Amino acid sequence: MKLVQWVFLLVSLGAGAAGVYLYYAYPFLALPSPWGLLPLYYLLPGAYLVGLLVGGLFALALWLRGLWERRGLLRELRRLRGEVEALRRERVEEIPRIPDRDEA
Repeated sequence: MKLVQWVFLLVSLGAGAAGVYLYYAYPFLALPSPWGLLPLYYLLPGAYLVGLLVGGLFALALWLRGLWERRGLLRELRRLRGEVEALRRERVEEIPRIPDRDEA
């Protein structure tokens, strides 16, 4: 997990550094849009942040789905334990005692 955190930090710093580099080296680069010209030094870190946001939403959805599945599995486990307990009460088997052995 620490490796993933370090990679995330380095990629984030790289995206920010690329935006700063574009700001100082090529401030005139811009892409046309319906809202006017958008400078490239805003678009690169902005695209990275949008990707980060979408990835976070997918991670949140995956986590919530896991919670939902866990809840269903625990409900099924409780149901099966209840069935096993009912079968045990219904069919009591007597364990024969050997008189010369200690109880375990």
